[in-house]
Amino acid sequence: MKPLITLSFALVAFAGTLAAQEIQKFAADMTNMTWDLRGTANLKHLRFDGEKFNSLNNDGEPQGGAYDHTLFDAGVFRFDYGKGRAGWYLVTDDLKQIMSASVIKEITFKPEKSGQAKPVKDFPQDVKNVVWVGERDNLPAKLRWNGTTLEVGVKDPHWKVNFVQPVVANRRTLEFQLDNKTTVWLVFSADGSKALWLTITDVYGGHRPGLYTAATQTPGLHPQQNDLANHAEDLLKADHPLTGGTLVRELERKCAGDPDALGQLQARFAPLRR
Repeated sequence: MKPLITLSFALVAFAGTLAAQEIQKFAADMTNMTWDLRGTANLKHLRFDGEKFNSLNNDGEPQGGAYDHTLFDAGVFRFDYGKGRAGWYLVTDDLKQIMSASVIKEITFKPEKSGQAKPVKDFPQDVKNVVWVGERDNLPAKLRWNGTTLEVGVKDPHWKVNFVQPVVANRRTLEFQLDNKTTVWLVFSADGSKALWLTITDVYGGHRPGLYTAATQTPGLHPQQNDLANHAEDLLKADHPLTGGTLVRELERKCAGDPDALGQLQARFAPLRR
C-alpha cells in the first residue's frame, strides 16, 4: 500500500484559499463519521478519523490498513487502489448518503478560457456552454454541455464529435454512455476549475447506520445486487430520485445480459421511478 496521503498533503493539490477551506470543513464535518456501504463485496463499513479512512468490521473496529486517499473537493474523495484502479466517493451535503464508483480511467479537463471558471452552485446550469479541454489517449479533446446534449470531441487528426445525452447522477456529476458500452461520470469541482472524466465499472451506495428498510429479494440478482437494489428502493421511497435512479441504472447495466432478471428489476422499480 502506498504511503497515506493525509489531509494536509491532499490540500496542497488545490489552489485557492476558499477551496481549501471548504475541503477542510468537509473533513472536519465527517470526522468520526461511519457509513454503511451497500452492494459492496468486502468494504462494508467506512469511517474517517480526521486523518485517514478505515474499513470497519461489524463491531466497529478498524480492519486492514488505512486507504491511500485524496480529498478532491467538498463532498468528494478518492481512494488509490493501485495498478490504475481507484474508487471515487461522493457524499451528500447532509452527509447522510454516500455513493462510490470503481474507476479505471481518469482524465482532467479544464476550462478552455480561464475566465470561464466560476463556482458551480446551480448544477448543471452553471457549466452550460463552458468548453473544457484535455487529452484522451494522447489526443486533444474537448467537452461542452449545451443544456441538453454533451458534445464529446477528439482531434484525430481532425475533430470528431460524439453527441450523447447525459443525466445528472449525483452532486456536480453528469453520467453518460460512450459508444453504448462505456459508462462515464463527469465530476465538476465546486470552484469550476476542473472537470474529471471518470470511466467507471461499478457503482455502490451507502448511508449512515440504521437506515435499512427494504429487504426484497429480486429473482436473478445475486446478494450484493439485491443489497444495492434495496438501498435504491429506500432512496426512491424517501424522495431521492437522483441517487436512487443512479443505482437503478447501475443494476440495469449489470442485468443487461439476463432478460429475465432485467425484467424483474424493471417491474420492481417502474412504480417508484419518475
